Amino acid sequence: MVDSTGAALGAAFQELFGLVKHLVMTIAAFRRQLKKIKATLVSIEPIIKDINKFNDQLDRGPEEMAPIKELLDKGKRLVDKCQKIHALNLCMKYKHSRRLAAFNAAVVEKFQLYMPLLGVRDGKEMSVGVKTIGEDVKEIGEDVKELKEWFVLVNGRALQSELETSSDLAVPAAPDFFVGSEVEASLRKLKEQLLEEGASVIVVTAPGGCGKTTLLKKLCHETAIKGKFKDKIMFVPISKKPNLTDIVQKMYQHNRLEVPKIKSEEGAVYCLQQLLKKIGQSPVLLVLDDVWKESESIVDKFVCDDNKDYKIVVTSRYEFPHIHSVHHLNPLTHDEAVELFRRCVTVDDRSTRPPDTQLLNEIVEHCKRLPLVIKVVAKSLRGKNYAFWKKKLRELSEGHSLLDLDTEILACLRKSLDDLDGDPSIKKRFMDLGSFPEDCKIPATALIDMWVQLYELDFDGVDAATDLHELDYRNLADLVLPRRDSKDDDESYRSHYVMQHDLLRELAIMECNQGEVMNRERLILDLMGNNFPNWWIEQKQQPLHARLVSISTDGKFSTPWPNLKLPVVEALVLNFRTNMQTKTYALPEFIANSPMLKALIVTNYSFFPVELGNFHVIGSNLRRIRFERVTVPFLSMGKLCLHDLEKISFFMCDISQASTSTNAKISDAMPNLKELDMDYCNDLVRLPDDICEIKPLQKLSITNCHNFSALPEQIGQLAYLEVVRLNSCTALSRLPDSIRSLQNLRLLDIPECLNLTALPDQIGHMVSLYRINMRGCLKLSGLPKSIVKLRNLRKVVCEEEKAVLWGPLKNTLSQLDITLFEEEPNLDWLE
Repeated sequence: MVDSTGAALGAAFQELFGLVKHLVMTIAAFRRQLKKIKATLVSIEPIIKDINKFNDQLDRGPEEMAPIKELLDKGKRLVDKCQKIHALNLCMKYKHSRRLAAFNAAVVEKFQLYMPLLGVRDGKEMSVGVKTIGEDVKEIGEDVKELKEWFVLVNGRALQSELETSSDLAVPAAPDFFVGSEVEASLRKLKEQLLEEGASVIVVTAPGGCGKTTLLKKLCHETAIKGKFKDKIMFVPISKKPNLTDIVQKMYQHNRLEVPKIKSEEGAVYCLQQLLKKIGQSPVLLVLDDVWKESESIVDKFVCDDNKDYKIVVTSRYEFPHIHSVHHLNPLTHDEAVELFRRCVTVDDRSTRPPDTQLLNEIVEHCKRLPLVIKVVAKSLRGKNYAFWKKKLRELSEGHSLLDLDTEILACLRKSLDDLDGDPSIKKRFMDLGSFPEDCKIPATALIDMWVQLYELDFDGVDAATDLHELDYRNLADLVLPRRDSKDDDESYRSHYVMQHDLLRELAIMECNQGEVMNRERLILDLMGNNFPNWWIEQKQQPLHARLVSISTDGKFSTPWPNLKLPVVEALVLNFRTNMQTKTYALPEFIANSPMLKALIVTNYSFFPVELGNFHVIGSNLRRIRFERVTVPFLSMGKLCLHDLEKISFFMCDISQASTSTNAKISDAMPNLKELDMDYCNDLVRLPDDICEIKPLQKLSITNCHNFSALPEQIGQLAYLEVVRLNSCTALSRLPDSIRSLQNLRLLDIPECLNLTALPDQIGHMVSLYRINMRGCLKLSGLPKSIVKLRNLRKVVCEEEKAVLWGPLKNTLSQLDITLFEEEPNLDWLE
């Protein structure tokens, strides 16, 4: 009779064995690994069936069976996960194959003690299981080769364009909580409509700030909806001036198809229809968010009669007569509005008690029971006294009765913005958000760069980041981290972006546009074609007094630029789109004549990079430069004079196309550079050696550059270097030996460097090293002996299988914290 311990172990074994036998027949992606596990389980089955007898012979107690049962339970979870990993996701397939192989090895090790008791025949059977473990290494190596070949195959221009926009049409995160029976009823009704088979167009209409977009976010995250539409859910912000070409190209990359180069709107419509037919074999859900009345015709372009199960949901402040399926989202009831208000006025789980119920009720009604307005107003009252609440009520009740609803909402929001006069820095930051296009994801680092220079904040941007959180706290903007497992280890905010409700952006621009153009502190221009405002054409050299200038141009814009006289401008933001006929974007000549300009942010919002022209106008006064999705001659920038430049950033740029035959050196052009940041620059293979002559350099970030293969051998010369980030540099196989000389380095960030095989032998000389992030370093199998000398090392981030390497060091490095990372790696570049 088997006791309860043996019975539990037997049950765990049978559950695992049954699952393996089933999946080995049905899951082709992991068949090799599952066959090996099955062979091992067959060889230990006789032991499991008579475990008590064997334990008696070995003098082992029941308590020693618990770890074996835990191992089998863990194996079941690993095997079960095989069903959830897509066969084309080669990097996750590779990673999971390694875990299966490690599990198989652990089972063999656990049962090795029993083998002599089984006799020669069974021992031979077990040896088969042992032999297969060695074979796993070879086959996993084949997976790596397959992964690399696949990456080379798709690593063209379409993939580079995919890198940032892979999340552009993904469904944004759902809100933490909802208030209102109306929302719940709307969710149920819309879910029923989407789960019905067939093609349909549904309009969800309500005033601005009523929660239409929030409702759709929640809907798309419903289990039943994700179960039906899977990865064919696309969430498309439309905005006031939609660009159909951009939308179609993003839809192609979202569906992992080669992105076409589109020359006209007719071409965009044709490509769209071809795409919808191609993906229409499965159910498709398309959300067109925030469609304006002027853009009504764009909805028809997305209709495809050939698709059997294709749903389009449109959110809009307006109704469209030709679309008959309309869902009206009403404002909250009074009680629901009060509940939301109370939630939002809460500080640290302590509710700010309203002075009296009547006062609270009146304020809520003046908020029109609209969620956006309630949140902004409630958060402006957090911690305020009775007099302030009365003042707020008086402001909200002034002169609204004759205004249309949108204007009234803006007026109401503006009253809360006026409350920031006591905290002018936050009001200024709020107004600065209007410098970026509608519905765009504003990189947090772009705002930090701008604010550091405009407001003379600390170099690392800690104060600027605090302001970002304050805007988020007050509901004036949303600070978003796209993936919960991508949190910046050093709080650099490189993974964060900021989004803003269109009504709040409209309010920010209204505030910026107060007063005469010549005297505005912020000048925000949105040009259509070459239609410059009259005051610009007729300027006659009158100087503008703006400290921040933002100019957005569309695909119809062509140079030359008219002159602007900007004697005091300190930050210039250039946002542009191009068409397929446009090969270059010329920087305006007036940059060269702006003596106070310190921050330059240039962003191409088109799908493909374009060449940046007029590079010579960039002046020596600049402190921070950020380029996005442009071709820039970084390797020939030695010809420039950027002696004050402290930080330069390249995101999704082509930076190695220019000739490097010049004798000019980067170190001569920017001798005072403190931070170099290159992200998703796929044509970067190496850095010029003279980078190592820039003595003040403190931060070096080369991330998601998948052809980057080596750091300069002389990197040890950068005595002041504190941070090295090499995230997802998949071609990087080693770190230079001279890195040992970086005695001020405190952060070494090497996650997902798939080909990195070892840490430097003399890493122990890096005496200031505080944190190492090595998650996803799949080929890194050991630690150098000198690692024990890292007395200041406090944190290591890695997977469980790598944690065993660090475990023995805990006695020597007693303050070391090993953080296990179990989430899937950041594979946006691959997917």
